[in-house]
Amino acid sequence: MPAGWVRGGDSGAVDLNWLESFDDPQLTALVDEAVTNNYLLEQERARLYQAEQTVIIVRANRFPELDVSLDGSRRGFTDTSGQRATAESFGADVGARWEVDLWGRLSKQQQAAQLALGAQQARFESVQRDLAAATTGAYFGVMEAKQLLAVARRRLDNVIESHDIVASGYRQGLNDALDLYLARNQVERQQANYAQQEQTLTETIADLQLSLARYPDGRMEIPGVLPVMTDPIPSGLPSELLTRRTDVQEAWLNLLAADADLAAAHKARFPSLTLVGSAGVTSVAFSELLDSDLSVWSIAGGVTQPLFNAGRLEAFEEQAVAQVRQAEQQYLDLVFRAFAEVENAISRSVSLRERYESFLDAETNSGAALELALEQYQRGLVPYTTVLESQRQAFDAETTVVQLRNLLLQNRISLYLALGGEFATEY
Repeated sequence: MPAGWVRGGDSGAVDLNWLESFDDPQLTALVDEAVTNNYLLEQERARLYQAEQTVIIVRANRFPELDVSLDGSRRGFTDTSGQRATAESFGADVGARWEVDLWGRLSKQQQAAQLALGAQQARFESVQRDLAAATTGAYFGVMEAKQLLAVARRRLDNVIESHDIVASGYRQGLNDALDLYLARNQVERQQANYAQQEQTLTETIADLQLSLARYPDGRMEIPGVLPVMTDPIPSGLPSELLTRRTDVQEAWLNLLAADADLAAAHKARFPSLTLVGSAGVTSVAFSELLDSDLSVWSIAGGVTQPLFNAGRLEAFEEQAVAQVRQAEQQYLDLVFRAFAEVENAISRSVSLRERYESFLDAETNSGAALELALEQYQRGLVPYTTVLESQRQAFDAETTVVQLRNLLLQNRISLYLALGGEFATEY
């Protein structure tokens, strides 16, 4: 890998606590709520607990198994004198079975389970970070929708004002009917655009509420102005990325777990040694059962060597080999995708900043052009189509500025996430 990021990036240590950099208490509270209540994250918590229990199950195979059994019987019979009689018998047995881990097969199975648990823990942290990033992105998405709704409101007010000017001139015989129809058409179009933007705002709020596990009624108090953040994000070195990215760590641990499973599959073809022991006692009275000594006991050991199983064990081993190769390629693919995510986010931040600065100038120029076009139209110097084109350019520039502000914030989140940034919560 290269010594530094090819597409630039600011030097310095990566700021892992990216959520704090936005300095927004409401945003931090919403992320806390999402991490606490989100249903998808609860699923990952359950999977993590399941993996913990798997480790306990697999580890138990390395220890002896002890079983206790109690039995009793009552039998009726006729004795030699012809009298009916009954006989009772009670027994207690303690059995033990232990497979000696001669070749380390059971320890490899335990190691694989522990590595799988570590991978699941890394996955949980990765999903947690993704959820925090998605909640933050949805929060800024609501801000964008509110600003765009305000832009649509101003645009509607402007075209209504233009329509009134055209209608007044038409009644005085100064304007053509075509200008009036065009002005009316603009009013209708902007009313439809405003209604659409209202629906967009409702849906973006509902998306945010879903990540918070709230009912998605589309009603929520969120600030309506997107922040503009210009401070650079230190990106560190490419070699440091692999230790910070939890998804990369998950893939690495999955690879190690697959390798441990391969070792266990190979050792399953070796002989196994099993020790079996038991001890028991019998009594004609249940009350005397526990007072008796263990009168019967046995201990035995046996070695089992697979001789013929139609290639089943060999196929298990080859299957494990294929799983290791698959996990290795998945890990390598994810590593290079992680590098690409950082490189793309770095270059995207530069291009978005350039576009944003250009459209800020375009917003100022188009606003001035719209005022001039409307003034010249009232004086009869330009046709109404010039006013329409000026309106389109002015409001398109204003809309694009709002959208680029959100894109800059979304890319900032993506870069933090690509660099393996963490976040701090207060719950």
